[in-house]
Amino acid sequence: MYNFNINSFVNKLQKKFRTKNPFEIAEACNINIKYRDFKDLKGMYTVMQRCPFIFLNISLDEHMEKVVLFHELGHHFLHRHHAVSAFKEHGLYDMSSKLEIEANIFAANFIISDEEVMENAGYGYTSEQAAKALCVPHEVLLIKLNDMNSRGCKLNIPYIPESGFLA
Repeated sequence: MYNFNINSFVNKLQKKFRTKNPFEIAEACNINIKYRDFKDLKGMYTVMQRCPFIFLNISLDEHMEKVVLFHELGHHFLHRHHAVSAFKEHGLYDMSSKLEIEANIFAANFIISDEEVMENAGYGYTSEQAAKALCVPHEVLLIKLNDMNSRGCKLNIPYIPESGFLA
């Protein structure tokens, strides 16, 4: 899967599942969600004995939990064939890894619609203000803006997130 297809793929999934709730989507896909007390890891996707699992850090707040869950769902939908065993911890949220970039774009597109971006731009919000209004980390909005630009929009992006922003 390539960046320019992820937004349309997300739109198809939203129509199929008729929800933007990541927990409902995981349940519909028979993905087991487990909570763990990870030290440095926010989440992980793996397949064990043909059963998909998403492990989430128990200490995540509600908004970050949603971001991480959508990121891991991105791995499920886009990279399931790579999850024979757990993704390596040092590769998660690495913006230099194609798999992590795609999972981040998947999450950003599921959480934030193009219309929400344009609505907030119409209010004259800075990207930081728009992220706060949308209840997402600033970096997730920047990923969304960058993806929209790759699809032909001409949005002003203050910077591209650093590799470890979700680490």
